[in-house]
Amino acid sequence: MSQNRIAGTTTFVRSCLVPAKRLSPMNFNHLHYFHVVAQEGTLARAAKRLNITQPTLSGQLKQLEEHFGHKLFDRASGALRLNSNGRKAFEVTQEMFRLSARFEELFPARQSEPRIRLEVGIATTVGRSFAVERFITLFKSQRILTRVRQGDHEYLFHELLATGLDLLITDSLPHRRKERGTDCRKLTSPEFVIACGRKFLAGLKEPTVEALHGHSFIHYTAHSAYRFEIDQYFRDRRIEPRVVAEADDVYVIRDAIAADIGAGVVPRSVIEESRDRKRFHVLATLNRKFDIYALFNKRDPSEEVMTALEILAGEDKGGEC
Repeated sequence: MSQNRIAGTTTFVRSCLVPAKRLSPMNFNHLHYFHVVAQEGTLARAAKRLNITQPTLSGQLKQLEEHFGHKLFDRASGALRLNSNGRKAFEVTQEMFRLSARFEELFPARQSEPRIRLEVGIATTVGRSFAVERFITLFKSQRILTRVRQGDHEYLFHELLATGLDLLITDSLPHRRKERGTDCRKLTSPEFVIACGRKFLAGLKEPTVEALHGHSFIHYTAHSAYRFEIDQYFRDRRIEPRVVAEADDVYVIRDAIAADIGAGVVPRSVIEESRDRKRFHVLATLNRKFDIYALFNKRDPSEEVMTALEILAGEDKGGEC
């Protein structure tokens, strides 16, 4: 910058120190708005960049000009062009904001707070549909980093006791869980149905549950709480299907049903979300309760654990175990 320009700019800045009128006090925002308008050339583009309305921006510029007692722009056909006073002011704001940027480089803003990690285990006997539906909201949290792993219920329960997990999502309640330092909350009770494929249905004498006697059935393993309830359901009706396969994953059982390997019991939602749901026929709805629970250490559960419980319960609101 030449000596003459510096002198001219200094004279202008000095004149700014004694405002012609005492209106609203000038602040950093006034100068920032002026600087952006000078760069953009129109109120419309500057307002969009600043994320404020044009009337607000126009009012701020008017206050600044009245504060200094000088017009800074020539207005013509919607455009704003810096006049001689405006060009002097722009030289000052250019240097000011350049130094401001340099200052931020020297002292970078504090990094955002680290996300709190939440370790969650899901027993393999819990359908993935529940996991996907309920965990999406947790995954969106900017404060909680949710880490989910799936495994055998007994193994995950020991991980919970050893504080390797914050939450365990399961369909089974461990023996003497309270004495072992854990608490529980019921999350939901999904509706289960007995279903079969269309070709399998054609081989039954009639489209009823009773017709499954002696026919192929895909069952849950002895590790699943579902098994006992399903066996009791069949015993009450004196039905003895022929177990041809066992699995703990409801999607594996659903796909086996779709392949006409046999009938099976799955959550209704798992069938409804299938692309080939027309291939399934529902023989009956089980009148048994299949609850899904969240287990956690009852000694001072963290705020994040309690927040996760509310999210996972969803509209069902959950309840005591």
